[in-house]
Amino acid sequence: MSQNPRVLDGAGSLYFPGGPTAVLVCHGFLGAPQSVQYVCRQLARKGFTVSAPRLQGHGTSYQDLARYTHQDWIKDIHTAYQSLRVNHSSVFIVGQSMGGTLALHTAASFQDTAGIALINPALDVPGMQRAVRETSASFIKEDRPDIRCPQEEEITYSHVPTASVRSLLQLTAAVRPKVRSVSCPALVAASRIDHVVPPANAIAIYENLSSASKAFEWLEQSYHVATLDADRDFLADRLSLWIASVTSSRLSASHN
Repeated sequence: MSQNPRVLDGAGSLYFPGGPTAVLVCHGFLGAPQSVQYVCRQLARKGFTVSAPRLQGHGTSYQDLARYTHQDWIKDIHTAYQSLRVNHSSVFIVGQSMGGTLALHTAASFQDTAGIALINPALDVPGMQRAVRETSASFIKEDRPDIRCPQEEEITYSHVPTASVRSLLQLTAAVRPKVRSVSCPALVAASRIDHVVPPANAIAIYENLSSASKAFEWLEQSYHVATLDADRDFLADRLSLWIASVTSSRLSASHN
């Protein structure tokens, strides 16, 4: 297999240059930056610098995904965070699904994280736990992406390597005890109906964060991939207002 597999059309990393406040956006397991592109563009229009890296093994083929583990995805996001931090006064992290798991890991690792926004974050995924217990196959067939709007399509895979699911579960297990160590401002959003990650994940994360400033939002019109679903405009507006508010509070505190 080629060490540099072809990236699917539209699945590459995204970067929008902007002001001194940067937003690192993390896509989910099996997805690609395309799944968060709309929200990224809306944030960029508000003047933020926005980066959404493609995680290794994503946006190519499910055979390629089998070459990587959660350690590679952690490295991808940590590297992107450090790169943004060099030239930006503050860096926020927004994560969808497994991207939320990676956002939590990064915030726990870098205490200068300006804030995290978690959209249907994953720490307990019963369906995937059952899937790996009940199969001896190398690959598992994937269902259609969990999106309520029928016209929306996500770039993803028809199958998933069983080893990759196990690696995702190792990531969630590793991040679960780190939640209490995260104290930066936080916004947690959960779809009322989510067929992939139970909303109880978001509630438990919200309750266990040590953040003095934190907010919770229910997404009433979307399923799991909310950044592509009917609540995407609400999400983009809520995120931009929240980032602006946290940034303003940080500036006020620094002047006092």
